[in-house]
Amino acid sequence: MNNWPCILAAIEGLEEEAVLITVGEVKGSTPRETGASMLVTASALAGTIGGGRLEYMAVEKARTLLEASGEQASFRLQLPLGPELAQCCGGHVDILVSKLTIDDYTIFNQLNNYNRESVLLTQWTSEDCRRQLLSSTDTRLYLDKPLQAAIYRRLHNPGAEIVSSSSSNDAAFSLVQSMSTSEFQVTLFGAGHVGKAVVTALSPLPCTITWIDERADEFPALLPKNVIKRISNSPASEVSKCVAGGYFLVMTHSHQLDLEICEAVLKDSGESYLGLIGSATKKKKFEKRLAVRGLKTNDIRRITCPIGLRELGGKRPAEIAISVAAEIAMMVQKQAQTMAPSETQSAGARQ
Repeated sequence: MNNWPCILAAIEGLEEEAVLITVGEVKGSTPRETGASMLVTASALAGTIGGGRLEYMAVEKARTLLEASGEQASFRLQLPLGPELAQCCGGHVDILVSKLTIDDYTIFNQLNNYNRESVLLTQWTSEDCRRQLLSSTDTRLYLDKPLQAAIYRRLHNPGAEIVSSSSSNDAAFSLVQSMSTSEFQVTLFGAGHVGKAVVTALSPLPCTITWIDERADEFPALLPKNVIKRISNSPASEVSKCVAGGYFLVMTHSHQLDLEICEAVLKDSGESYLGLIGSATKKKKFEKRLAVRGLKTNDIRRITCPIGLRELGGKRPAEIAISVAAEIAMMVQKQAQTMAPSETQSAGARQ
């Protein structure tokens, strides 16, 4: 999960110098992943690279850079997470520290016009770093093929990766960061007690939630920024307007409506996850009724019911919501791992 929303909010209207701290290459167990960033000024912080002694040291170094009058504007910290840092992760992390330039502020202001469908390319050498923002329509012919491939991956998938330079300068490398603030899509049908609890549990995560119900008065007055409210007299018809490949959660006030929505999702949403609130008995009844409606057995089996991690248990709305959020977070992480460049690809990119 990236920190760009709070970083960009902090940069807007900023009248003092700032330093960007970013997690570079990581090995073993580390508090945060490659690309996690935070902004540091003399008086404020935005974002996090994992907290603890590691972050404290990085912030100290950043503020030293702000106070320095020399020409140095960037540097790289290579840190083992052991006794010296009073951290027991046991991994190794590179911390990239750079003072923002006028050009950098221009780039970050551009992000508001790119709708986050872009990548931030930061090219590091032993002397400095240079940033540029690239969208899917920008030419990349001047970049070598491993870097082009990394940019393509990050335009289509969240996350960040390091690509070492193919030149003779062994210290040179590039950091390619997706600027997308939404790592997965959730479509939630039902604004009842459980629906409200699920939105509360999921909305702090890097996702976009489309929340659908017939009853306008069931929605809270204030919604998180990543929640889109849809009031519809025909919730099942909304399925075709939603993003295929996301996560569909069905928990309306009506079993008949649940059935209609499940049928629409199975027909129109590709291989999307379909979670249905209820019991194993409800699932069996739905399987029989969907089969009568002509759906294939393999499609019907895509329904997950009951939803959530069984190990957590509990029937209170908040307990169900925590369980559902944990299950989706696990699936998102698993999908991200399968999409990550293989070791062979990474090795090739760094030669």
